[in-house]
Amino acid sequence: MTRGKRTLLLLVAAALLPSLAWASGASEVFTRTSLALILMITLADACGFLFERLGLPELVGEISAGILLGNLALLGIDFNFTALLRDSEFMTYSSELALVLLLFLVGVDSDMKELLKVGRNAATVAFAGVALPVLLGLGTATALGISGGIQGWFVGAMLAATSVGITAKLLEAQGKLKSPSGEVILGAAVIDDVLGILLLAVLASVAASGEFQWSALVIIVAKALLFFGGALFIGQRLMPQMVHMVALTKHASIWTGFAFCLALGFAELAALAGLAPLIGAFVAGLLLDDVYFRVGATLQKHTLEELIRPISDILISIFFVGVGAQVQLEVLADSAILLTIVALTLVAIGSKTIAGYMVKGRGFDRLGIGFGMVPRGEVGLVFAAFAFSHGIFMPKTYTALIMVVLLTTIIGPALLKPRLSRF
Repeated sequence: MTRGKRTLLLLVAAALLPSLAWASGASEVFTRTSLALILMITLADACGFLFERLGLPELVGEISAGILLGNLALLGIDFNFTALLRDSEFMTYSSELALVLLLFLVGVDSDMKELLKVGRNAATVAFAGVALPVLLGLGTATALGISGGIQGWFVGAMLAATSVGITAKLLEAQGKLKSPSGEVILGAAVIDDVLGILLLAVLASVAASGEFQWSALVIIVAKALLFFGGALFIGQRLMPQMVHMVALTKHASIWTGFAFCLALGFAELAALAGLAPLIGAFVAGLLLDDVYFRVGATLQKHTLEELIRPISDILISIFFVGVGAQVQLEVLADSAILLTIVALTLVAIGSKTIAGYMVKGRGFDRLGIGFGMVPRGEVGLVFAAFAFSHGIFMPKTYTALIMVVLLTTIIGPALLKPRLSRF
């Protein structure tokens, strides 16, 4: 059965199941939560498939599915899906767990050995690709009236993100992954992730304290750096022994549970250290990047990312749909919001494009490198979702920023593709 037929079958099932569930007399909480899951997963799969066929990233389709579910009232359907998400403890926890797994996978994708070997060009592009969006985003947010101090900083931090996965897929499909310009993009994007997560650690701690003081900021930065450094130092020495012990089993499933628990364990350690749990999950992923292991006498050629994927795919789809469901389409009728979206999108594209021109030497497509850094993707969504869930972004600001993430995720690859011939 093709994926298209399977998706159509799931959509039909999703339409029929509500009446069957109510007829069975199932408990109200179980029914509401189950129906929400069926709708979210099925629609996310269908929209993801449709958007992929259109040549767009799958996550754009999943967020669009959430936007549709969250704005059913505009279609005349009296069903408050957003309220259902907020009222359900299971949905709230699922979204938080998805964030932990998402940052864990970002860490797994970030090769520390390659990061340490990254060239000067990639490092220069990365630092410029963080500094410029943060400063320009903060200034633009202030000019647009997005005030409140921490709000502006979160806007800037969100614009500093770069999606490694989206650009990497395009480069791989075109055979440009190992080209000089391609390696600069990937190296810079990985550094962007690390700097972005450090920035999130600082901003999250400032948001928790409710006030900004330079002395407190220094302590927060020192704490974040110590946590990163200490966890990596200790983990790299303990991890080989832990991997060896787990490898004594003959069952591959043990590795899924090991990775899952490691992400949760480090998330809890970060929380105990006064940092956002997401930071711990990211560090746990860094410790396990490119780990190969034995199951019995056979060397398995699967990374931990592939083994944890069945769980993460479902939870992250729920997260993306939940992110989209919080978007309020009616605010797009406000000219001020449209101006915010346009202005921040231009800043998001322009700041990364300028960063590409920081490259020195010959044989590089500087404009293409800048375009390759444009997509914000999942990392930008993490910042927006975190700020919204902690009351830093109001619904209008949140809606505008999600639209900026979507636009950069679509526009970035579209701008990059014609430049690949110069790589």
